[in-house]
Amino acid sequence: MNISDWRVDYDKYKLDASSLHNDPILQFKDWFAQAKLDGHEEPNAMVLATCGNDMIPDCRMVLLKEIDDNQFVFYTNYNSHKGKAIAENPKATLLFYWEKSQRQVRISGILEKGSAEKAKAYFASRPINSQISAIASPQSEEIALEDLFKNVENILDSNQIECPSHWGSYYLKPFKFEFWQGQPGRLHDRIVYQNGQENWIIKRIAP
Repeated sequence: MNISDWRVDYDKYKLDASSLHNDPILQFKDWFAQAKLDGHEEPNAMVLATCGNDMIPDCRMVLLKEIDDNQFVFYTNYNSHKGKAIAENPKATLLFYWEKSQRQVRISGILEKGSAEKAKAYFASRPINSQISAIASPQSEEIALEDLFKNVENILDSNQIECPSHWGSYYLKPFKFEFWQGQPGRLHDRIVYQNGQENWIIKRIAP
């Protein structure tokens, strides 16, 4: 399969450094709002990249659920492959790609678990099928399909639907952002925010 000629030229927006916020969180919120206006069904979908002690980078799609105290929040099973990698190495990177906006944002930071109380509150707000799935699934572990369905049946029979202790949130505290805006001729705009001792250091880097 040769797809070397498959390309799109980018010409929708420009990234003018003079119009940037000094705070990358505000800049992200502006871009997120534009992504919604541009028609992305899940603008909160993001790639989570981690690397545990095995030194093998891994990534998967998760959903941003909140920006709280300038930190990016998502929920997952702490016993999953990602949870084990985070326990070994809490440094991670998030990637948002908004195709219709011809934009992407990379955010690197340190992950910490959120409170059990907040996890329980959010868990209770989820659709019932999502709650059952979180309880029934030993995420990332080998399992036969019939055993998974049996787990679901047992939960329904017991009527015990509560947030598991191994399920909850992670908060990513950023130390670096990169805002990427596609441009014609592949001369893309790239602006980096690096966390300094007092303020964010903003610089343009080559495409």
